[in-house]
Amino acid sequence: MGPVGDPAVDPGAGPTERYVLRDRFAVLLAPVVWLLLVAVGAAAWVWIGRLQRSAADQGLTQRTRVAAEFTEIYLDRTARRQREDAERLLAGADVGQREFELFGAAFGYRVTVLIDGRGRVMRVSPEVPGLAGRDLSAGLRYVRPAVQRHAAVVTNVYMSPIIEESLIAIAVPFRTPYGERIFSGGFVASESPLGVYLDRAVVPPHGNAYCVDRAGNIVAATAVLGPEVTPLSRLDPELAAALERHPEGDYRSGGAQRRYTSVPIGTTDWRLVTEAPHQEMYTGANEVQRRFGLVLLAGGAAGLAVAAAVSVTTHRRRRGERRLRRLTARYAGQAAELRAVNEELKLLAASVSHDLRTPLAAINGYAEVLAEEVPDGMPPEETARFLERIRRNTARMGDLIDALMAFSRLRRGGFHPRTVDLAALTREVWDDLAAHRDARDIRFELAELPPCRGDPDLLRQVMLTLLDNAIGSTRDRAAAHIEVGSRPGAGGRTAYYVRDDGAGFPPDQAEQLFRPFERLHTTGTYQGSGMGLNLARRIIARHRGDMWAESSPGRGSVFSFTLPFA
Repeated sequence: MGPVGDPAVDPGAGPTERYVLRDRFAVLLAPVVWLLLVAVGAAAWVWIGRLQRSAADQGLTQRTRVAAEFTEIYLDRTARRQREDAERLLAGADVGQREFELFGAAFGYRVTVLIDGRGRVMRVSPEVPGLAGRDLSAGLRYVRPAVQRHAAVVTNVYMSPIIEESLIAIAVPFRTPYGERIFSGGFVASESPLGVYLDRAVVPPHGNAYCVDRAGNIVAATAVLGPEVTPLSRLDPELAAALERHPEGDYRSGGAQRRYTSVPIGTTDWRLVTEAPHQEMYTGANEVQRRFGLVLLAGGAAGLAVAAAVSVTTHRRRRGERRLRRLTARYAGQAAELRAVNEELKLLAASVSHDLRTPLAAINGYAEVLAEEVPDGMPPEETARFLERIRRNTARMGDLIDALMAFSRLRRGGFHPRTVDLAALTREVWDDLAAHRDARDIRFELAELPPCRGDPDLLRQVMLTLLDNAIGSTRDRAAAHIEVGSRPGAGGRTAYYVRDDGAGFPPDQAEQLFRPFERLHTTGTYQGSGMGLNLARRIIARHRGDMWAESSPGRGSVFSFTLPFA
């Protein structure tokens, strides 16, 4: 017999040794695997910190880009309205001083000048003795380009010789039966909707925002400026020097690192610049990294202490992997949420800062005229006309506020689909609009509507918008006809429609109806906030349906949408 313990003779010894070796290997493997996982966690710690800082940088850039687009839209719409109103109100052979002052007050301008095609002053407000009839084509360098290109010109910041204050001006040429003229309105940007928007919506926490013209002078800023023209290089030389090197990046000012970004503003050659300290921009990222680092350190120490226990090590590894997946999913969801919020901020900012401020500026202008003229004996009929304009602009502000609240509720509200009797719901909405119809002769035809699946509260808003739109578009008809019906759709859906015989609109402008805060007409057929149809389309899209409009001028319109079968 062989010696005891020889594997060839003692077959039980082999498996025992193999088990020992495997256990020892498992004890040695566990710390190595844990250290590898800790290394992965450290890499994730660094990556998440960089991701959050990158998201903060992108948020600053996105906010600045939205503000630059708003500024371009604001200047373009102001110039367009200025041209349209001037062609109606300042095209006569003689423009009265009082009429001219009222025109400028409606836009909130501090200084206004009316110049003929040869560069001579026709009217100026405030009045300057001896200025009427003078040729300003050489002194006002923007006059010649405005006439040659027949296009609006937005000036750099300049010192007004009339009120001794720094202004910017929008000069708009317009044609009259007596030749071409130019209307120029100068205003303090910081006191306009543009300045209010920079101060309340654009500036990052503990940071600043600057609108800089093509010469490097500050048009408007969140910082306090004097009445004189202020270059950015004087107010913040470190930021101006950094902008010379690169449109965005980091710089040091006042002993602290700061982040800046800049975006060009359309065709004006202006730039919108925002900056904020790192400490404020990256507070969230630093806090997450600090907490994550503490968790990683504690987990590593605990893992090394119990490395001999394979089961505990495995458990900790799996828990770390699940935690990493949850963090990755959470931050991915936050990135998607950030994109959605930024898109809505763009719409809300454009409306609040422009559409809502426009009637406010008009109210202020009319109120100032009334305050000056009524004590001197303004005729009662003219006083009543000004009060009616103030009332219309106040009602306009109310419509805009209601639209903004509806827009916000759509985002916050839940979605609760169920079977909806759309015919009964439509009848209820039509009855609710009785007061809005003003006892007009409207023949309402409600065809059989198959039930659908959706949220009844949201679908009520859709029908309310479409029926109210139909009532409004037929207001000029003595006897109107409004029809609600349906037809088979594709892909398991029903196509519903609301048809009217109102004024209609050009087919190529159908999509414009659904743009937020847009209207086809400032008066007449399609009035309101310009938000109702956009909200209706969003609601239908939330039901996985489509909405579109068909029309031609003078032949009525049809608004159609699809919903899933009940």
